[in-house]
Amino acid sequence: MFWESRDKQSDACAFLVSGSDVYSYADVFKIGDDFFRGDGGSVCLIACDRSVQTVAAYLGCLRQSIVPILVDAGLSVDLINDMANQYQADTILHSRRLETNDYRNDGTFGFFNVYRAKNPTDVLMNDQLRLVLPTSGSTGDPKCVRLDSENIDSCTKEIVRYLNLDGNRISISSLPFHYTYGLSVLHCVLETRSKMVLTDLSLIDKEFWALLEQHQVTDFSGVPFMFEVLRRIKLSPTILINLKCVTQAGGRLDIKHTEHFANLFSENDISYFTMYGQTEASPRISYVPPENALAKLGSVGIALDIGRFYTDALDCVSEGELIYEGPNVCMGYAYNREDLSKPDSNKGVLKTGDIATIDNEGFATIVGRKKRFVKVYGSSVNLDDLESKLKGKSFDTAVIGRDEKIIVLTVDDAIAEIKNYLYSFVNFPTRAIKIIKIDEINYSSVGKPDYASMAKEYL
Repeated sequence: MFWESRDKQSDACAFLVSGSDVYSYADVFKIGDDFFRGDGGSVCLIACDRSVQTVAAYLGCLRQSIVPILVDAGLSVDLINDMANQYQADTILHSRRLETNDYRNDGTFGFFNVYRAKNPTDVLMNDQLRLVLPTSGSTGDPKCVRLDSENIDSCTKEIVRYLNLDGNRISISSLPFHYTYGLSVLHCVLETRSKMVLTDLSLIDKEFWALLEQHQVTDFSGVPFMFEVLRRIKLSPTILINLKCVTQAGGRLDIKHTEHFANLFSENDISYFTMYGQTEASPRISYVPPENALAKLGSVGIALDIGRFYTDALDCVSEGELIYEGPNVCMGYAYNREDLSKPDSNKGVLKTGDIATIDNEGFATIVGRKKRFVKVYGSSVNLDDLESKLKGKSFDTAVIGRDEKIIVLTVDDAIAEIKNYLYSFVNFPTRAIKIIKIDEINYSSVGKPDYASMAKEYL
């Protein structure tokens, strides 16, 4: 596994920290091992940032057979406490001070404050369990995914294969590690024993792009929101010369942006991959090979070689729920400590909840989310499709709804234009639609529209 020591590569440079600090694999392994060896309990909740301490803590857990639960360091202290209590974590690592009656402060680990449970639980866990990841890492929702070693290892090796990664590559921490996509990027770096530049900077910071130039970064990963920002930034010739691979996942990127980046990166001999996945799949399900990027615009690609997908339609390819089978499908969900003892309930089969079609070359296209369909005057309305149509007309919107009510949230002043466009094609009474001008659309810390918070505020 990538978290095991490899003698010939242990002294290789692993992590370049903003500034001048450099850590080898041996350094990072030792930091984690020294802290957790014999004193970590069985479950550790890590409030993640994109630092070497987070990486060392995560690897220390894996190497010492402690199950890490990775959460967003930006969560409120109350939500961190709730999560820790829900899973009866033996240890909490957090950069902030926690006020809790259930844990005692036990010093520090780097800049982390260390908290130990005053009354550790005796609830045993499934001995195959390796990692617990929240399905919504930025909201404090206790629903988590249970992953075993084969889930993580099989998916990581397959991503390394189709991206053609090797030990000469240099990545940058453009995505959070509590987020399954960002974590998978870290896994690939560890698997190939390549390098990663660690920074909490975002791509709107000039210093972020300076780091790409300084360290000759070859691999960049982002979610749709980041690529929308990227369209307004002119990448320097130096960055384009160094880049070898760019990946996009974490949701649907508008087709016009996909086409722009497919052309831009192709012209600069950079491989551009649109990818699709879920936390439940560790996290990858499919990808679009660069040579198909333009011909298959809008598609999420072909299934990983280690698995297969099909729809629940009678012919297995027409519109229906997309179902994926493979060794990277998680063991199941958890909501509390007791659930960590459960066996594998999925048996390698994942019902994605996404509605899709599959063409005769095996490329899937997502047309909506099962839970993002509402009934309006007897008609089934796909909120994702509605939002996609509006964005296709360059309206900056988010669409939320429930049965008999649809709300279009927009930061644009073009209310009349949006209304006229919507009314030109909807096939149900337009009084079910309300358009609201807002200051900004809510996004989660990983750049996805936060429909839950917007629904709570406006529905």
